[in-house]
Amino acid sequence: MTSIVLCGGLVCDPEAGSLALADVVVSDGRIAAVLDPAGGARPGSAPPEAPASAGAPARVVDVSGLVVTPGLVDLHTHVFVGQDLGVDPDLVGPPSGVTTMIDTGSAGAHLFGAFLRGTVEVARTRIAAFINISSVGTTSIRLCGELKTLDYVDPDSCRAAIEAYRDRIVGIKVRASADVAGGNASAAVDRARRVADETGLPLMVHLGPSPAALPEILDRLGPGDVLTHCFTGLSGRPLTERGRPVDVVARARQRGVIFDVGHGMSGFDLDQARAAVAAGFLPDTISSDLHAYSRDIVKDLPHVMAKFLALGVSLPDVVSRTTIAPARVVGLDRMGVGTLRVGAPADLAVLRVTGAGGPAGFAPPDGTPPTDAAVTVALTVRQGEIVHSDIDHLVAT
Repeated sequence: MTSIVLCGGLVCDPEAGSLALADVVVSDGRIAAVLDPAGGARPGSAPPEAPASAGAPARVVDVSGLVVTPGLVDLHTHVFVGQDLGVDPDLVGPPSGVTTMIDTGSAGAHLFGAFLRGTVEVARTRIAAFINISSVGTTSIRLCGELKTLDYVDPDSCRAAIEAYRDRIVGIKVRASADVAGGNASAAVDRARRVADETGLPLMVHLGPSPAALPEILDRLGPGDVLTHCFTGLSGRPLTERGRPVDVVARARQRGVIFDVGHGMSGFDLDQARAAVAAGFLPDTISSDLHAYSRDIVKDLPHVMAKFLALGVSLPDVVSRTTIAPARVVGLDRMGVGTLRVGAPADLAVLRVTGAGGPAGFAPPDGTPPTDAAVTVALTVRQGEIVHSDIDHLVAT
């Protein structure tokens, strides 16, 4: 396997919270070293030798002026290829710097095996999944309503699927909103809560039009559980008021509930996000909710990152919320996903970050990108192989 050296970039290490010039050395599909500009290893890194696979030249890439991060981890996507919402992970992941995609409830118990064999096991992009508490999974966006019949919300089937695919399922998803569940939202959340408790997996709840109401949902969530679409304008209840989090939100964060963006088609309201950032209430994770119907609005994960940069969130804070933080939510950090640890899988994103100023000129929350911040992807590395590049100066040595 060809070795790669990314030279002269501004390396953003989300675990260290650092942003500094460094070279990143990749060998045999893993991160071999992170070197300071003088050629010395950073603390905790490897010696300064740049190992190369026997007989294979190193590819030296000048990434001066660019930002090098771990491969991006998108906590909220729909990548069940062939299903109504699904996008192909290998078509949308590499150009957006995303090397790990978490599918959130596209498949329920009845079709999880098909999702595994038809998408997860054949994709080059790393995929893990939340299983939908509804056995039929996420229905067509035109036939929204996998929870409107509680017969589909079968805890026994969900539990059996988790036991069968425990190495692939990282949590349980329930879409607790009126458009999906009708009057069954609370009952569906309760059933999902029971399965999560019995299996020890986190629960992700989609916030939308009531019922169920925000306080009712948050009261059911505990440490490590996820509230996605946290800045939606559809719930009728903001997370912050008068410059601080509302009490039920503050209590939930204190006990370890994860607040996830889940931008999507209608999961992101600019006014709510701006007020929360101004109040010091940042999301724990930044995700796209990328699917077939949201692509024209959300674009990709870097597009969502740019919105938070434009709101004044620092680059290290944005990067941590799109790498190590989502990896921790689903336990992938234990294998080095979302990190620059020596020995971790060599998943890397090289980003162009421009105009990350304040929120002036921010357009309405219709998916239009901010006018004063942009994040685009120059190069993506997945397990030590370049899977996307618009950089011309790749040099073999």
